[in-house]
Amino acid sequence: MKRCPKCNRTFSTETQKFCTHDGAPLVTAESGQGDTVRIDSAQIEGLDNAPTRAISRELASSTTGQFDPYKTILAPSEETKQESAPDAGDSDPFKTVAGWQEGARGTGSRDTQELVSPAPTSTSLPPGPTVSVPSPPPFEPTPEPQTPQVSSPLAPGPTTTPSAPLSEPQTPPSSSSAPLPPGPATMPSVPLIPAPGAVAPSAPLLAPQPAIAGSAQAIQRPKQSKLPLVLGILGMLLVLGVGVVGAAYYFLVIKPRLDKQTITTRREPRPQPSVALTPTPQTTPFDIGKTENAPPPYSPPADAVQFVNSKKNLDGKLAEHYVDFSFYYPNSWKKDPNAGVPGASNFAKVERRLPPDFTQENFAVGWYSSAGSAEADASVFHTLVENLSSQFKKSFPEYKKISEGDTKVGVYKGYEFRFESVSRNSVNGDVNVWGRVVLLPPPNGGNNGVTLLMLTTSLAPELKSVDDVGEKGDLPMLLQSFRFGKQ
Repeated sequence: MKRCPKCNRTFSTETQKFCTHDGAPLVTAESGQGDTVRIDSAQIEGLDNAPTRAISRELASSTTGQFDPYKTILAPSEETKQESAPDAGDSDPFKTVAGWQEGARGTGSRDTQELVSPAPTSTSLPPGPTVSVPSPPPFEPTPEPQTPQVSSPLAPGPTTTPSAPLSEPQTPPSSSSAPLPPGPATMPSVPLIPAPGAVAPSAPLLAPQPAIAGSAQAIQRPKQSKLPLVLGILGMLLVLGVGVVGAAYYFLVIKPRLDKQTITTRREPRPQPSVALTPTPQTTPFDIGKTENAPPPYSPPADAVQFVNSKKNLDGKLAEHYVDFSFYYPNSWKKDPNAGVPGASNFAKVERRLPPDFTQENFAVGWYSSAGSAEADASVFHTLVENLSSQFKKSFPEYKKISEGDTKVGVYKGYEFRFESVSRNSVNGDVNVWGRVVLLPPPNGGNNGVTLLMLTTSLAPELKSVDDVGEKGDLPMLLQSFRFGKQ
């Protein structure tokens, strides 16, 4: 036999664990009503998992007359009855009088959850439709009675206090909330059972607390993260580190450089007075053009030989169209003794030979009538090239002109053409001949220009085509060292 300690119902099924009315754990029928029952979870788990009835909150409340310590009975107290005897017909059905039930005083302690201090009980109101105040979620839910009921908050104190005015009751099936005064906590409603002959004690109510246990999680502040603080500290350290590095870089690198530049700037003006005192000669248009087109000095190798043109042994056309110039050539080259003498056609001629007398590279300097500059001679360059090309065609077998166009020798602008030929059945077999002719106008605006004739053969191992003339072998040194004017 099992019994519910709350509603005092008995159940014959031994495997049933909970009350089908209020969901309380069942105990054996031998336990006393006022005894504290200890329920061990291990014993409950050891029982068979027999099906239990579904706990419904819509079951009708018990009407038994037995004492229930967990119920609050609304009934007028003896003092209220005496005070309201003269005008019993004008009783206020909306007043709640707090008082102790006669049978409840002096009773022993019962399992009433966590109670703080005894509070005055409320007396029952006259029968009528009442309004139920819903209990807050954190507390244990209580079963709803068959008819709507109301439980208004009671002010602490032994004297009776009137309850707060309630709104107009609605139809019995529906329920509404009565306006409640603001307070720090709300109490759960307890089902009230009217008794015709006696006043039952109400369940002890909790005294107002500053905060209820159910809202502890809501009131508790969320734990603040330390990540922003850590990031802030790291940011400050980063800024300080950058500042220290910048200051060190300035004092160790930038400032010494600025000091050196300042010292160098102070020393620069010292040689200026000597330069300013140097007399500046008056320049003519001839000197201006010569200064502007003057090439940088040439540094010849150790085995180089310089040739400087001279008018001393010249006659005829060479003396008439004489031009001052100079160049360097390798010491291994041979100078032609028939050039630069009376009756000669060239100012100078040097040659690189393969013993005994086979030409590998050849360089000769002649003349042509110029208008004074490359721009002025541009209109006659092609005519001069055609005349020279026709002369070479008579002297070189299988002659063929390859190209012509503008060119440059050092800092001097000019015009050139290239050709090739073949010398067959020689001692060295068929020998390819490649030629290049450059026309250089005078840089000072004179009437006499020079022609640079370069002949090469396939006997020079480093030369492979006409494009290598003046670019490979020893001829590049002669072109780079060529200078107009007296040396």
